[in-house]
Parts: sequence; C-alpha cells; structure tokens
Amino acid sequence: MKDLEKRKILSEVALGNIPPDSMITNGTLFNVFTREFVKRQSIWIKDGRIAYVGPDHDPQRDGKTQVIDAEGRVLLPGLIEGHTHLSRSGIEEFVKHVIPCGVTTVIMETIDLGTIAGKVGMEYFVKGLEEQPIRFYYTVAPLCGLTLDEEINAPSNEELTPLLKDPNCLGIGEIYWGNIFLEGKQGERIRELASMSLELGKRVEGHTAGASARKLQAYTDFGISSCHEPITEEEVLDRLRLGYWVMIREGSIRKELPAVAGIFKKKIDFRRLTLSTDSMDPEGFIEEGYLDAPLKTALKLGAPPEVAYQMVTINVAEHFRLDHLIGSLSPGKMADILMIPTPEEFSPLWVMCEGKIIFRDGKSLAEPKKVFFPDDMFKTVNIPESIFSSNGGTAAVPTGALMKAGKVRAMELATELVTKETIIDLDNPEESKEVMMLLALDRVGRGGAFMGFLKGFGLERGAYGTTMSWDTIDMFVVGCDTLSMETVIKRLREIGGGGVYAIGQEVVSEFQSSLCGFYSLKPMEILRTEIKKLEESLKKNGVKLGKPVLTIDILGTPAIPHLRITHHGYVRLKDRAVLPLEIE
Repeated sequence: MKDLEKRKILSEVALGNIPPDSMITNGTLFNVFTREFVKRQSIWIKDGRIAYVGPDHDPQRDGKTQVIDAEGRVLLPGLIEGHTHLSRSGIEEFVKHVIPCGVTTVIMETIDLGTIAGKVGMEYFVKGLEEQPIRFYYTVAPLCGLTLDEEINAPSNEELTPLLKDPNCLGIGEIYWGNIFLEGKQGERIRELASMSLELGKRVEGHTAGASARKLQAYTDFGISSCHEPITEEEVLDRLRLGYWVMIREGSIRKELPAVAGIFKKKIDFRRLTLSTDSMDPEGFIEEGYLDAPLKTALKLGAPPEVAYQMVTINVAEHFRLDHLIGSLSPGKMADILMIPTPEEFSPLWVMCEGKIIFRDGKSLAEPKKVFFPDDMFKTVNIPESIFSSNGGTAAVPTGALMKAGKVRAMELATELVTKETIIDLDNPEESKEVMMLLALDRVGRGGAFMGFLKGFGLERGAYGTTMSWDTIDMFVVGCDTLSMETVIKRLREIGGGGVYAIGQEVVSEFQSSLCGFYSLKPMEILRTEIKKLEESLKKNGVKLGKPVLTIDILGTPAIPHLRITHHGYVRLKDRAVLPLEIE
C-alpha cells in the first residue's frame, strides 16, 4: 500500500468513517511539542500508525477493535536510543533485553564488525537488525584507526555508497575529531565520507573528546551535528551553542549525568539535548536496564520530567530527521507508545511498537528474529602457533625484546581509560614498579607484533589478553611472564576470541566472544556471569580498576588520549608519530 493510501485511511479513521484497530482511552498524554501532560486523552490506531489523538470520544468501532483503558496513567512516545553499540552480546539478546525498557527505536553504530570484516561484516550486521520487534536504524562506521594499517579492512567510499543510500542508514557514525585533520589518504577518506553523507541529506555523527576550542570549531566546519563526549556543564553548553545535538552519555563506558546535571537549572533551550547509553554491557543490562536507567537517573538528579522525556523522544527524532515518523504521539506517526504510572515514575507497564503490544505486565510478548552470520566471521583470530621465539619470524616476538634493560618508553594509565607516555628505567626498582609487558599482535593473519610496557594496571600474577579491542585489528596481551602470555594467546586462538586470564599454563577465567572476536551469542545472564568472574579474577590478583577488561580493550583506539599502541609501535595521538620502545 502506498503512503498516500495509508494516510487517506488514517484520515477516514480520524473522521469516524472507518473503525480503528485499537483505541487507548482515558490516558494522560505527554505532548512533546508543548511539554504538557494532558488528561483524559484517547489515541486511535490503524495499521500501526496513530490516526487520532485528543479528547475521549466514542468513534466507530467493530468487533475487532481492541480497547485499552489507560486508567489515567501516562502515555509517552516510545523511547529512542540515538547512539549505541552492541556490547559483548549478539543482536538477539540485545533486542530481548531492550524491549522491557520502553525503547522502540535504536540507532546503532556498526564499528566492530566493520573493523574486522569490512563491508561484508557491516552488511551482515545490518541484515540482522531488520524485521526485529523493535525498530533499528544505523550509521555507517567511518572505521577511524590510529594509522592506515589499522584501517586495512575499511571499504572504499565508493563501496559504502549503497549502504549510505539505504533508507535505514541515517549517515556516518562517530568520526574521531583527530582523524578528520590527518594528512594524506587517511584524512582524505574520512573528509570525503563526511561530505558524501551530507550530500545525501544524512547526518555526520561526532566525537569531540579533548578537542580545543579552535579545533572544535574547525571540526564542526565539516558538518558534524552531534557529540556524546561532553563531560562537564561547560562542554555541554559549548556544543549546544555551536548547534550540536548533545547526547549526554550514561552507560557502561562512562556515566556523565552527575557531572553535568547542573545544566537542567540553566535558562536555555533543551531541544538539542538528548540522553544515550553509548552501549550497555551485560552487567549493566541485568543490573540497571538500558536507556530507562539514565532516564531514571536524570529524573532523580532534578531534570524536569517534561524535559527528560523530550530528550529521549522528539529531540532524538528531530536530530535524525525522523520526526515525521517517530518521537511524538500525534496523527500520522508510528504507534510507538508506552504507559507509565506517573510523570515522575518511569516504569513501563506496557510497550507498543507500530501498534503491537510487545511488553505487558512484566513480560515480553515478542521474540527477536533469528540472526545469521557466516562461519568465517567466527574464525578471525589468525595468529602463528609460536609467538615468542629466539630467531624472530613473521609475527613472532624475538626474545631480545623481552630482555630490555635501562630506559624504555612505556604506556602509563592516567585514569582507567586515559593513558600517557612515560619513560622508565627498568633497572630502577621504584620506576619499574607496576610495570608489565604489553603485547600488540595483529590477529587477522598478516603478521606483526610489538612488545611494549604498561604501567599502572596492577596485575601481580599471570597474563590477560583480549580481541575485543576498539578500532583495531590487534589482540592485546598484558602479562607478568611469557608462559602465561603464551597460554592466553593459545586459548584466544582456540575459542575464536574474547578475553582470557591465565596463570602459567592454567586458564583461570575466560569470556568467549567468537563473532569477529567481539560478540558472544550466549544468553545475557551467562555473559554477565562470565564477565564478572573474569574481572573478579583480575582484581583478586592485583588489579584495582573498576572495569579492567574495558581498560585493556581501549588501548588501541584513537578515540581516547594520549598514547596508544599497535602491532608496529606506540602511537602518540597529538601527531600520530609511531614511537619505538627504545629511547633515542
């Protein structure tokens, strides 16, 4: 049925000439346009869309018309998550745990599978998002790496054109500000990709962490429209004043709401302010929820309910130019509707997506669609049998690299996520305290390894390794001895990726994520247990960080300052200089 025909039918329902499929009566409706909670309202629904919103009336109905008495409870538009990633789990488990939270639309990043499997990985991922009980849109990952070598699987911009033209694609995903200024092919590709998205009338999503005032302005000149990185009130205001849609992040990576909550006391326009999770890990999903968790936090921190609900509905829809379809309870829009007890208490009693109730009375009424990925996407850990050798080799680490003495360059943790360059004297017991080996190993089969040092992680025994590394094709292994590191590498190869902690030849704990080395298809509850056991094992053996697995995952991303690592050396972010272990 053509869109015009659908809208003609909706019009006839509103006029009372055709019975609706469903009627919601006696509700207190939140109007996102006026920020009013309007009592005694009805919503008439036909073919998954809203035909009428207004005072209670008795429209024409037939025996098939479903009538829902809202009993004076609050009706909201379905929540919209504007920026997120899968974190550890597969698509099906993600959908299963999002439904009870009241989210009916998700805009998903496509970075991880794209980094390892390129265009094919993104295509399979996008296919898996289709025909789910909640609505998905996506952004094409720009695949920003530290150097060209980390972007080895990035498709050409021409290859990405069909994805960009897909109606479900809303633009280019988060572009790290430093990458857009790079000289040569690396920067040219990203700048052209941003321009292509704008020419197609789509968005370019931003990532401005650490950008100085002038760099922020210069970055914005490339058409960037949003950012989820502000961590202070001042940063939020700076970006709002530049016209950004600011996504306050409150998820598993960072929780920014407490630090920026003062923004709600400002006498400013909040229509470009949104909430997002930036991802929720299995522990977060089970113990906190999803977008409902930051929404509840915002309300507790003093955000007026009418502002908070705009932030997760119409504001997001307007940013992505979807407000003609979603984000409001108004005629012609998709019938994505939540019922909650009161404006101050966000707890979905039932959730409707496109006119179908998918959650009610604490139970999901819809099952995720099964998702398929080819076998080769579960076999992406391609590394040599022997890593440490006396005579080197294509991807081996020569034993000479393990016998360093004197002054060397190391990566030191300034916070759980931020690192800095430091010089240490391995012959000085005080300087070399809490220093351990850090191996970056190309895991996609091309060879290449670099042994550096990490200070401040705190591990006292054994080794930990991960393939869940952001924005890189590298496996990272931190260790106190090479036997433990060999055990970790061998086990990661056997299980197809994930995270492994070993002491000597014994695997103490592990998290298997064999889909491109990033995601596991196990139930979320099991994933939560495995991750908690893994992190507890690390903490029991000296690590004092809150999320030690995340700390190692981020060591190769250009998204976080200041010193990073790849299989060919350290990389200093401010100038992208590749630095050796030795001090010249």
